[in-house]
Amino acid sequence: MDPPAEFLCPISGTLMADPVIVPPGRTIERACIQACAALAFYPPAVADLPSSPLVLIPNVALRSAILNWCERLGLPHPSPLSLDTAGDIVRRLMPPRQEQSRSQSQYGPPYQEQSRSQSQYGPPRQEQRSSQFQYGPPSQEERPQLNYGRPPPAASVRTRNRSVSGDDFVQEPKQRSGSVEEEIMAVLGATDGASPAEQKDAMASLRQATRETREMRLQLCTPRLLAALRPMLLSGDAGIQVNAAAAMVNLSLEAENKVRIVRSGAVSPLVDVLRVGHPEARDHAAGAIYSLAVEDENRAAIGVLGAIPPLLELFASGGAGHRARREAGMALYHVSLAGMNRSKIARTPGVVRTLLATAEARDRGSAEADAAAAALRKLSLMILANLAGCPEGRAALMDGGAVAAVVGVMRRGAAAPGSSEEEYCISALYGMSKGSLRFRGLARAAGVEEALAPVTECDGGGVGRDMARRTLRAMRGEDDEMPFTASGILGSQWGDASIVSEGLVSLRRPPHQRGGNHAGTSGSNTTQF
Repeated sequence: MDPPAEFLCPISGTLMADPVIVPPGRTIERACIQACAALAFYPPAVADLPSSPLVLIPNVALRSAILNWCERLGLPHPSPLSLDTAGDIVRRLMPPRQEQSRSQSQYGPPYQEQSRSQSQYGPPRQEQRSSQFQYGPPSQEERPQLNYGRPPPAASVRTRNRSVSGDDFVQEPKQRSGSVEEEIMAVLGATDGASPAEQKDAMASLRQATRETREMRLQLCTPRLLAALRPMLLSGDAGIQVNAAAAMVNLSLEAENKVRIVRSGAVSPLVDVLRVGHPEARDHAAGAIYSLAVEDENRAAIGVLGAIPPLLELFASGGAGHRARREAGMALYHVSLAGMNRSKIARTPGVVRTLLATAEARDRGSAEADAAAAALRKLSLMILANLAGCPEGRAALMDGGAVAAVVGVMRRGAAAPGSSEEEYCISALYGMSKGSLRFRGLARAAGVEEALAPVTECDGGGVGRDMARRTLRAMRGEDDEMPFTASGILGSQWGDASIVSEGLVSLRRPPHQRGGNHAGTSGSNTTQF
């Protein structure tokens, strides 16, 4: 069985034994990043590290998850790589000339260049990585003995070779003139520093450019520009921060950009904006994280980098606007589709109370307010249904009174018969019923049987009716022998459903079925700003 992708070192492709977080937020095997620093060579996964000395933060949560995964499958725990082994791996990823020039070197402080070209605007350390070439992973025979994972895919990396006559660059031909990028970088990369007014104008230009066309968004999503955007997200000037966050939302609309943005280290500053940013910038940050979380590959990283607590706080905030709360809720929902994130969400203080309070919120009278409350209620039920798919989530839900609360939502008509809200309620009850004797007592006290009986008797079948029947059988202690599979149960109306852990169904509506307020011109999941 292959391990989850987040358990593998992006440099060695092996299961991590000593994972560390490297600013701006990537997790890498300790020996591999130390070897990269010693050899002054950085593959794509770490191509835009800050110029300051490396700060390695042990990723205790991920290490624990890896060890638990090994124990569950009866596999030996991975052993940390030696620095020599890691160095051999990194050397194999280097271009032939650079590998030859460094093969005789001893590990020591990375070479620091004293000056940099006027055409480069990254930190000095990045000056050593400008040319692009293709590289392949080490062969199976050359890898460390303990290797549960797959090798990293071939990708472009950046390096710079120095010669007696000067700099030797090898570059891929540019696909466009890059006039917009160059204009912005001319300001942000100025050696004497740009004034706040100039930075604000540059961010406003970038925001406008990213609104124009899909092609423009694809061309502007470059490592250099993303690296320049990160400090703008943390600016103390509200105008700079708001425009930078809005530009990040626009760039994230395109599917091809989503993984690139997360790998650039943009999630950590977006999380900081969620926590302490300007209110409008905070709203945009929630939209950006929602957009990025739509991509499966990004979800684990977003959870590890601390986005869950500020997203939950924004979702629960009565003072925030409806759009901001909706974006935060959609981000939480998509993040909760990753198994390791469900456990994180379940352990977040106050999460069940917040979700239940939103799900139980009464209509406010006006049509607009009622529609907003209904949308947030639905999001809460979607997240509750996902949380019920893991043991920690089930325990947290039952501790927080979710059984009675969900039944209450069904009884008072907030989840109308046959509606998607009712289906999410049934999903949550079904998930909590899995292997739990405690659920039986809580379900009897809450009147689950009375609430689900009409569902089991309705015509038309479907997943909702099947889960309701299974939930009632679990209440009665009856064996559930029929396996719950997508091919055997999912009807046509559930064609975009995803089966999450332990048979729970987590529903996702296809993007083209969402309301017009959720889609930009490119057909992505959120609006342009």
